[in-house]
Amino acid sequence: MPKALGSKGLLELYAPYFPLLSSTAKAFVASGRNGAEPGIELDAFLQGMFLEDIEVPIELLDITEAEVRGGWDPDLTERTLGWIAKHREKNAQRSR
Repeated sequence: MPKALGSKGLLELYAPYFPLLSSTAKAFVASGRNGAEPGIELDAFLQGMFLEDIEVPIELLDITEAEVRGGWDPDLTERTLGWIAKHREKNAQRSR
């Protein structure tokens, strides 16, 4: 089983996608970052990327889901898993 990345390591994997986000989505992501809330920052990344139709690779979704299931902010777990599921569904539609 791979070693857990932790929130900081996981967010580093999303950093290359930050420039692709709109200024509004960037502001939401930054609010989590500025508030030192990695769970909110990741949730904002997933939400912004979904709404702006930015594809998240399956491998990154797998890593993200494992991290979230492995111990995440209990208040955000279901919400974040919901965004992951939406990305998986959109990826499946793209591959049809």
